[in-house]
Amino acid sequence: MVIFYMRDKSSIFPPKLNLKILNCELLDKTWLTTTIIRQRIDCKEFSQIAQPGQFVNIKVSDNFIPLLRRPISFHRVNRQQAWFEILFQIIGKGTELLANIPLGDRINILGPLGNHFIIPDNCAHAILIAGGLGIAPLLFLAQELISRNIPATLFFGNKSSENFCCLNDFEELQIPYSLATDDGSLGFKGTVIDLFLTKQKQMSQSHSIIFGCGPNPMLQKLKRVAEASKLHCQVSLETMMACGFGACLGCAVNSTSASEPYKYVCKDGPVFNVSEINFGE
Repeated sequence: MVIFYMRDKSSIFPPKLNLKILNCELLDKTWLTTTIIRQRIDCKEFSQIAQPGQFVNIKVSDNFIPLLRRPISFHRVNRQQAWFEILFQIIGKGTELLANIPLGDRINILGPLGNHFIIPDNCAHAILIAGGLGIAPLLFLAQELISRNIPATLFFGNKSSENFCCLNDFEELQIPYSLATDDGSLGFKGTVIDLFLTKQKQMSQSHSIIFGCGPNPMLQKLKRVAEASKLHCQVSLETMMACGFGACLGCAVNSTSASEPYKYVCKDGPVFNVSEINFGE
């Protein structure tokens, strides 16, 4: 027998979080590849307070299958027109249901969740490094950088050429980019970290900051590069989350701190200084 204990809202949500559960209208959706979709959602409340790196937890079904919400990053935000966009790939039943929600329907969304990227006042140049769907939160970050007149460069890696998306959005922001593919079908043949290493010496590193998002093997290599180069590096972690605000403790990752062996991606992150995380080196 499973017994559910109901707690008052103040005991469920940490006091520091300004969380809302809203029913938001799906305004538009665009298939960027055969499996990657971008959705635009009408929501004045979230569009005004969201920060790059934060995410929302989306209820994808009115029944209990699937039971858990799906955590998805803020991908792009338009504060003036009061909408935000999400970018995701169909990898299971939950994301398939989300992709097939009709335009005009309302989606139940919990957010904004998590912390966000920190852009120091002395940041002279931002180096954005994305692997696969790690590109999702970096577009919103790029918007914020450009609004502050901070130049940025994007390094973007994928398995093959058909997996790329959003390049035109970075072009519109006038952010230069370099591409890498595992199979060599587009750009540099190899990993995005290897690509970055080939370009690193040509770039000014004074007050440069790395912002990365992608699979853990990529972030593990990025950590080594950042530490060797003595560059400040913030990373957004990709992991499964259940509650989204630290109640279930299901998104633990290994920490480098002896006094705090675990970090929880939804509560402590998803953005971390790369030195805080033990990727299994």
